[in-house]
Amino acid sequence: MEQTQKIEFRKNASESIAKIAYYITEKGYPDNAKRFAEKFYEFGNSLAAFATKYPICKQAKLAKHKLHCAVFHKNYIFVYKSVKNTLVIYTVIHCNTNPVFHSA
Repeated sequence: MEQTQKIEFRKNASESIAKIAYYITEKGYPDNAKRFAEKFYEFGNSLAAFATKYPICKQAKLAKHKLHCAVFHKNYIFVYKSVKNTLVIYTVIHCNTNPVFHSA
């Protein structure tokens, strides 16, 4: 059964998406940056329908808090957890630049 939850993008998640969009803009692709940022938010919002679709993160630091890791666009990971009636997206991580994802 599909259960839709409220979505909350925490400050770290929103800032991560903004930084990614800024990077793409600085490379000379402002239209692509805007579309890509929209896709980040669409993906994040889609997590509410099936919050348990993605597994608990394998990284010990994240797993001990029962955080889920959802891969988006091959290189980005949404770190989230259901808290009561809200799906909280804590951050979006670029897996190639974050040491947490190199130690697993």
